[in-house]
Amino acid sequence: SRIENFHSIPQRVKRLQGALEETPNSLMVVYKETQDLEDWRDELIEEVKGSRRSSTTSPGQAGYTRSPEVFNKIIDVLGDHFAIVLQLSQQVRQEVTKHICSCFELASDEPALLVRAVEVFMLIEDNAKRKFESMSEVMRENLPNMHHAFEAEIIISMRQAFDERIQAQYVSCMLQSADEGKTGIEAALLAATRGMVDMAYLKSDVLPCFPPDFKVLQFYREQFEEYMLPQVAALYSQNISNLELGDLLRMVSWLHNYNKQILETGAGDPPEDFCDAISNLMGEYLVRAAQQTRDWFANIEKRDSEVLPESDGCLVTRDPEDMLNIVNMQVSVAKEQLPKELRYKVIRGCIDELDAAQKRLSADLELVWKTTQVENLCAVVNDSYRMQDKVESLLDDVDRDEGGDGVAELISATDDLCRSYVVLAVDATKFAALSVMEDLKEPVLYQVFSPQWEDGSEQYAQIATKTLRDWFNDLSMWLPEYFFTKLVRECYEQTVVSYIETAMGKKVKPFQSSARASQQVINDRFTFAEFFVNDFESTLVASGMRKPGEVEESLEILTHISKLITAPMPTDVEDDIKWMLRHFGSSGERAILHIVGLRGLGKTSIDEWRFIISQDITEIGRDCEFNQTRYLLPWKYTSKGEEEGLDGRESGGGGYASTNPFGSVGGGVGVNMEKWKTAAKTISIASKFSTPKKG
Repeated sequence: SRIENFHSIPQRVKRLQGALEETPNSLMVVYKETQDLEDWRDELIEEVKGSRRSSTTSPGQAGYTRSPEVFNKIIDVLGDHFAIVLQLSQQVRQEVTKHICSCFELASDEPALLVRAVEVFMLIEDNAKRKFESMSEVMRENLPNMHHAFEAEIIISMRQAFDERIQAQYVSCMLQSADEGKTGIEAALLAATRGMVDMAYLKSDVLPCFPPDFKVLQFYREQFEEYMLPQVAALYSQNISNLELGDLLRMVSWLHNYNKQILETGAGDPPEDFCDAISNLMGEYLVRAAQQTRDWFANIEKRDSEVLPESDGCLVTRDPEDMLNIVNMQVSVAKEQLPKELRYKVIRGCIDELDAAQKRLSADLELVWKTTQVENLCAVVNDSYRMQDKVESLLDDVDRDEGGDGVAELISATDDLCRSYVVLAVDATKFAALSVMEDLKEPVLYQVFSPQWEDGSEQYAQIATKTLRDWFNDLSMWLPEYFFTKLVRECYEQTVVSYIETAMGKKVKPFQSSARASQQVINDRFTFAEFFVNDFESTLVASGMRKPGEVEESLEILTHISKLITAPMPTDVEDDIKWMLRHFGSSGERAILHIVGLRGLGKTSIDEWRFIISQDITEIGRDCEFNQTRYLLPWKYTSKGEEEGLDGRESGGGGYASTNPFGSVGGGVGVNMEKWKTAAKTISIASKFSTPKKG
């Protein structure tokens, strides 16, 4: 009955309050009973106020509002009961607020209780909404909308709880870090990291307990940044040039990870200040790391590195290992501190410093190779080639299939550097060959066509091949097979080039005996062929001279020169003349006249040779195969068909003075040696030293 219900209200309220305190998991049951009491209270108040008729009131019977005295007396009697129901309702709300604000602890220890608290919160909100919507329009206009009122209270309480948690954790962590001797930056970032851990926990464990539209993570982030953002910003707002490299890395890593977590958890956009700070701090770190690497590389470049043989005999230094140790140290530090995308920037910076060091070594080699020991040049070859594999190892942890311009640019820069080291190895091989030949040119090869050579008292070709054999025995152990084949080829072509260079030189005097000189050329050809063609043909083929007869073809010029020296008439050697014209291009006519001029021919004979040569030029075309010129490149034809190349130097020997552009011919017209030497340096590095394929 109503009287019994009314009489039992205090006992029911007391029982429900006890249940809240003793069994928190009964929250939903307590709420529902509390809601029944609230409904009873509201109905009774409405009935007392006369706003609606009781089911027992007849249509003609008036409500209590017509008698204020009666209304006040009833309220005095019922007031205590109304008050304890309201008190219970407030206690339920307090319990709900307490549990929701303890979301970190409950999500771990009692997630079911947290879920019940959230469910009760949602029911309270729905009930407030329903009540407001059930009011008359007049009442809605005059009474406040209590829908979302409880939600606003909970949000305020949650923010306050988050503030207390963030500050307590910060102070605790700072004190602990001080006891452990950590720096200020280390301590501050460690304390700030606690907030990042909280946000991750909120995302994984707490948010599933709340409705999607309740922005728990956003609330926490706002409170965290309100307190911590100024603390963190103070660390990088100072002069960043005063920060240690380690602190720079810590700052960049923390800021990047924070921004990344904000995006991954869906808590909004990263702070713009943090994005700008990452860019500035990372730029400073890269500049200083590059300078540090450059300084260490400079120390290696300045020292006198010891050349030692490896187990296979190849000569090397410790420079590649020491340089890669420096690079690997930089990369390993970045790997420990930085995320992958920023670590790639550090690797790229190291690649750029290695590239700069490679370019310095290449430039230095151009200047000092003549004064550098052959053993050291071989070490440059081997060190450079070994650097290729070592540089490629820097990409071991790089995901080549990963998209993004940064990865593509890093891979491209690394590939370019590897190719540069191979090119340097090729160039060093060439310089090693030239260094070997430098010892042979002046005392040996530049002495051919001298009186001692002509009379056979000095066998310069044999001296040259014997010396080269000694060198090749050592060099075959000092260099890998690929580079050794290129060195042999360079020495072969340099031998022939030096021989022809001497034969065409203006210092050559007319022969005492053309027949003897011609035979000596044949003997030299045989000596060179026995050495290069018989003993090293497979090596030269491996170097790229793979066309049938290509190895021996390089000596063919000596056969033609020997015939020109002894030919009675130019018509007897027209095939040789044409060969010279084809292979010497625009310099062919002068080369032929120089060779026959060494025989001491008179003007009439020279004119005969000139006439036959002019006919042959007409027959084969003046510029026939000009682009295939292999020897003597100091002259060229102008667009008018006139020949250029003389620089006013006088020819050697006597003879009549000609008005033609070749100068005198009696003792050999001579060659512009400086121009020839310049041209000789361009003899197909590309064809003789093509980049090796790995493996």
